[in-house]
Amino acid sequence: MPAAPDPLETSLLFDVFALNQAVSRLLGNAMRGGPLTPAEYATYSAIFELEAATPTALAARLGMRLTTFIDKLRVIEARGHARRLPNPTDRRSYRVVLTAEGLVAHRAANRLFEAAAARFEAELGGDKRPASQLLRALRVAADAARVDPANASNEDAPSAPVSPRPLGGRAG
Repeated sequence: MPAAPDPLETSLLFDVFALNQAVSRLLGNAMRGGPLTPAEYATYSAIFELEAATPTALAARLGMRLTTFIDKLRVIEARGHARRLPNPTDRRSYRVVLTAEGLVAHRAANRLFEAAAARFEAELGGDKRPASQLLRALRVAADAARVDPANASNEDAPSAPVSPRPLGGRAG
């Protein structure tokens, strides 16, 4: 169903912000009472999907700063839902995996997420691929525009390329 034109003709960034708010409400309502919040579910899903990945890879997948991911990881570890494994290619680093308890929480939250995702995708009226491609292009553009060449730092560098896999842990 095509959206009604915006009579105020706001910016594309405003529209993306408003979309983020609408998706937050959708998932907040759908996952209320579940074992994980939507933001926690996204973090657990990245760990689940990438299986045993470094914090840097997980932060890039989620589109967040590494320091923000590390803060979230501490909470997940304190719950007993994730653990660190040695990184076989870099002894200074580690890989993150979900524990059995973390997998149980992720699976329970996944059921709630999937119900919301099915309703959302039904509203798209069929093929979700064009929307997914557009969203990936928007993320790449946001990452590229975020970098100020005159004042670039590692924290402001674009994240790793976005995987074509949907966020949400659909495999579990």
